Amino acid sequence: MQADAANIWRIPVYLPYLQPTLTDKTVADAEAELGVQLPKEYLELLRAQNGGYICFELPDMAHTVIAGIGEYFPSILHVDWDECREFVSFELDGLIPIDGDGHWHICLDYRNSRSEPRITYADVECDIEKVVASSFSEYLRMLHRVIPDSLVVESVTDINLLRRAISKALNVQFDQPDSSAHGYPVHRANLGRAGNPEWLFLSPNDVPRSFARPHERNFTERHRLLPGNAAHYAELPADSYLLRVPDRAREGLLKSLEQSDWLAGPLKDYVSNQ
Repeated sequence: MQADAANIWRIPVYLPYLQPTLTDKTVADAEAELGVQLPKEYLELLRAQNGGYICFELPDMAHTVIAGIGEYFPSILHVDWDECREFVSFELDGLIPIDGDGHWHICLDYRNSRSEPRITYADVECDIEKVVASSFSEYLRMLHRVIPDSLVVESVTDINLLRRAISKALNVQFDQPDSSAHGYPVHRANLGRAGNPEWLFLSPNDVPRSFARPHERNFTERHRLLPGNAAHYAELPADSYLLRVPDRAREGLLKSLEQSDWLAGPLKDYVSNQ
């Protein structure tokens, strides 16, 4: 499955990383400030959603975000490499980060062309630069969909029934569900011991389309851009839940659920990276 504007953005959308709706004026102002022509494929992504976490990854490389265009962090605007220049042997002007942690960055690389950027990895801590792709379109073709090693449980009309079935099969007790980290309830149980936990996580496939954490400031206006619910994985049947379980308990739990007439199977059997 090739990444595109319809499938690249992670659900739910993390509102602090979402910029206001992209407009032609926003694009024109950004290109004037940066002195470059932004890739049309990049702008197509931002017209669907102006920045945020993605559900695709690059092979053998950390990459979780594509920055949008706007005043909020992260943004491609206001690039400032001044504090990094003394630590690297390569030119930084012309590199515009779309992801990074301050030490490494994945960048639109305009050092050879102001209209057709390469995608370059730049590590300013280790003084490393590496071309990732010759163009943004090639970069999109390189991305692979993230499919975690989770199980799917279908037709969960009562989460308490499923919790009881798992508790009985594994002899564990669930904590109270917590929605603070991701904006939807995550049910967890510890299969390990104190000091050596082994966590099982259970969460719905149908979740709020966007969220902010309780301690973060009010994002009401941005929430209105993405209201309602959406599916983590559109391919899953309605009322499905996602279950992450330690490897040692996985096979036994699957058998127990099937014996109790729950429909369950590996997530990779439901969704595809092709």
